[in-house]
Amino acid sequence: GLSREEVQKRWQRVRETSKMNGQMGKKMALVEADVLLDAALKSLVIPGETLGERLKIACYKYPKLKDVWWAHKMRNQLVHDHEFRLSDRDDMRALDEFERALKTLGVF
Repeated sequence: GLSREEVQKRWQRVRETSKMNGQMGKKMALVEADVLLDAALKSLVIPGETLGERLKIACYKYPKLKDVWWAHKMRNQLVHDHEFRLSDRDDMRALDEFERALKTLGVF
């Protein structure tokens, strides 16, 4: 599993990456936040083949996780659409949603 310290270190890197390197930094931070959430769900032994599947199952135990779906979908959009532009506002909102999800899971 992930220790709180590891999650906090990785999260700090996510926030730092978001502030650096313009658009690419924002995109990299969003992808890493998504990866971190997936790792957290795996460490809690939430079943599923993908983050989406794990989120669906986790929402039964943690209903507030439904709020992170928007951020996860944004991550999917930026990965599949090379012309996707992430605004500062959407970047901050998405990262805030990922942070709340990690707190809801009790890993942050």
